[in-house]
Amino acid sequence: RRIISRRDAPCNGSDYLLGTQCCKKCKSGSVKNVSCPTDINKHCVPCEKGKEYIDHDNDLDECLRCKFCDSKFGMSIEINCTPENNTRCTCAKNYYCSSVTCDHCHQCTICESGVIEKQCTPSSDTVCGTKGTILKCTKVYHVLCFERQLQLSAIHTVIYKCQVHSFPFMPLDTDLSSHIPAIVAEMTLAEVKKFVRHHRLSEPVIDQNIQDCPGDSSEQKIRLLRVWYMSHGMKGAYGTLISSLRELKMCAVADKIEEKLKAAISSSQDTGQSMV
Repeated sequence: RRIISRRDAPCNGSDYLLGTQCCKKCKSGSVKNVSCPTDINKHCVPCEKGKEYIDHDNDLDECLRCKFCDSKFGMSIEINCTPENNTRCTCAKNYYCSSVTCDHCHQCTICESGVIEKQCTPSSDTVCGTKGTILKCTKVYHVLCFERQLQLSAIHTVIYKCQVHSFPFMPLDTDLSSHIPAIVAEMTLAEVKKFVRHHRLSEPVIDQNIQDCPGDSSEQKIRLLRVWYMSHGMKGAYGTLISSLRELKMCAVADKIEEKLKAAISSSQDTGQSMV
């Protein structure tokens, strides 16, 4: 049996051998309509514009389907599909994707503080700032932050000096389910995301809860914290919440939540006693 080398091959150039016959490859944007094309003008047919494509010379008998940019996943068309090239997708307005190969985009974070350090782009999320605050927090079991006003060049900057104070905690097994809206009211969406990621809530779960409430950051925050709470359980959840916020350098947020929850629970207890 004789092996045919490239030098001995009976076909020229990019032609290929099929049985004993030399066949021609179809150009990009078209595919063959016979088993062995010998005339590309007769034996190659174009891909359907806007639906199919082939971006290379080929011996295929079917074109490839154009990519679909799904708006449900925050995507839009950057370049339309042609017979020679596939669709190119990008993130729609107010959506971004940070991965190289992107199959869905995430909704840009809305800065509830109104301070935007960096605008959202198709490849990166919004970077939010805190209005006039600089936090300097120390990892402690319980922190009470005192604020001091400094005037520098006619600009007032609030500086929180965190000091250790010991005073009674709330009961560690307080049921937080009815307090979740009040808790997230003191947090930005970015802060809630940071908290749940710290507790290993998966990105698909985060994305799904964000996408379920497009444009409604309040409901997005409630859903994300509720998912964490259901996963954690009531036991020790309050302590985990406060200590994690401090660990994540969100001392001021932790203080506000503590004050709000203590007031709410104290009021609830007083109401219960007055009804006895």
